[in-house]
Amino acid sequence: MILLIIIALSALLNEFAHPRQTLSASGLPLRVQDGDSFETGGKRLRLDGIDAPEYRQTCIDAKGTSWACGKAAKANLEKLLLEPGLVCEYEVADRYGRALAKCRNATIPDIAAVQVSEGMATSHDYYGVRAYGDEEDAAHEAKRGIWRGKFTPPEVWRELNPR
Repeated sequence: MILLIIIALSALLNEFAHPRQTLSASGLPLRVQDGDSFETGGKRLRLDGIDAPEYRQTCIDAKGTSWACGKAAKANLEKLLLEPGLVCEYEVADRYGRALAKCRNATIPDIAAVQVSEGMATSHDYYGVRAYGDEEDAAHEAKRGIWRGKFTPPEVWRELNPR
């Protein structure tokens, strides 16, 4: 019983320490940086749980041809974010000051899930648990987006191509 009270108090304190904020961004100016980061309503956001190719990143398709996967990921995210009813919820920021957000619109309950399922991003792995593992597995099996050939994981590409 005491353990349950401690857990409940811990959760309550965490909620107050990091209150969830909501940004209704439909109709606000939007600037997409790449397949997982954007600005709207004066707020810098990054979709939580995914990593997309960087804007300048290229991938190789099944025929060995280079294609602009970073630009494709950005265009796909922009299309999803411009749908009516964009709402993002966030609690914490990443090391670059971007709010880590879960975003949805009027027809899509989780925009990050769509980016991964369409092969435009990979799922983060947190201590062996992938945020969007099922979506990534389905995209990989169907050879959608970055999975249709070879690509350098975005985190490796960033290390090899510092700004």
